Amino acid sequence: MEDREFDRLLKIARLKLNDTERKRIKSDIEEIIGYFDKIDVISTHERPAYQPIHVPTRLRKDEIAHFDDVDGLKRQSKLHNGYILGPKL
Repeated sequence: MEDREFDRLLKIARLKLNDTERKRIKSDIEEIIGYFDKIDVISTHERPAYQPIHVPTRLRKDEIAHFDDVDGLKRQSKLHNGYILGPKL
């Protein structure tokens, strides 16, 4: 990992480290990236994925359900340009 990339990562994470911490964290990140490089080499096209235990798919049927109290929902919700705002994630 280049110093420029590492500095950007620290800025995004809002971290301020001393020289000892920088060396240790940078070494740890380079080790983790090395593991991902090893995973990238593995070929997944040779044989299909294997599931030793059969797990049935439990999906419900898609059915249209009408919601009757739209006005009540709008009164209790925050609105923006006529749309109901959900919580920030």
